[in-house]
Parts: sequence; structure tokens; C-alpha cells
Amino acid sequence: MTGKPKLRDRLVKQNGTSATTSTELRHKILATDEARVRRMKWAVGISWTVFLAFFFLAALLEYGQSHDLPFMGFQTGEVMRYLPEYRWLVPMCIIIAQALFVLAVVMTFLLYASSRTLTIHQIQANLAGIEEQLRKMNERPQ
Repeated sequence: MTGKPKLRDRLVKQNGTSATTSTELRHKILATDEARVRRMKWAVGISWTVFLAFFFLAALLEYGQSHDLPFMGFQTGEVMRYLPEYRWLVPMCIIIAQALFVLAVVMTFLLYASSRTLTIHQIQANLAGIEEQLRKMNERPQ
């Protein structure tokens, strides 16, 4: 059974790569996966930060509107008389905060999926390296 070439070895030879280039190829794939996970971490952090900023802005505007807090020397009720557009600002900030929350949650799940994919690829790369070492140990004359 050891004399028969394995399917994996035949496929590797078909692609024109050897064991050394397959190792380089594995490292290249792992490097791209790690870069993707790193970018996703930044995107998730930014999306949560933007969500929290809009959430606190909406909460502050709602609190100021309900408690008639001073704003730039005016009471909130006086500002609402001068700016009738202010009435839609609070609901719009709440809607934007909700959309940003959904985006942040989706980005978090995507980060989790990409990090799991990276972990599985790392495990596969380590197992392939162990397999190559075992094959070399078997090929050595005793």
C-alpha cells in the first residue's frame, strides 16, 4: 500500500507544485486569511464605535427634548421653535442607531466566521506539515 501514490500527491503533481512550493502556498493562504481577519477586526471596531456614537447622540437628544435642557444659551423648547426640522432629528437618529446596531452585529458574526476559517486553515496547515515530516521519516533508509 505504501508503494501506491496517494491521490493528494498525484493532484499536487498535476498542479505543477512540489512539496516546498505547497508549503509556501499554505503560508501565503494563511497570510491572506490573517490579513482578512485583521481588517475585519478594524471594521467591527469602527462599526461598534459609530453605533455607540449615534446611540448616545440619539439618547442625548431625546433626553434634552423631554427635560427641556439648555443648549447654547437656549432651552430645548426654544430651539424647537426656531428649528422645526429638529422634530425629525431624534427619530432619525434612533433609526440610524438601529441600522448601525444591525450592521455591527452582522459584522461581528462575519468576524467570528472568518476567524474560525483562519483557525481551521491553520490546523490544516499544521497537519499537512506533520504529514510531510512523517513521510520524510518513512522514506529515510533505516
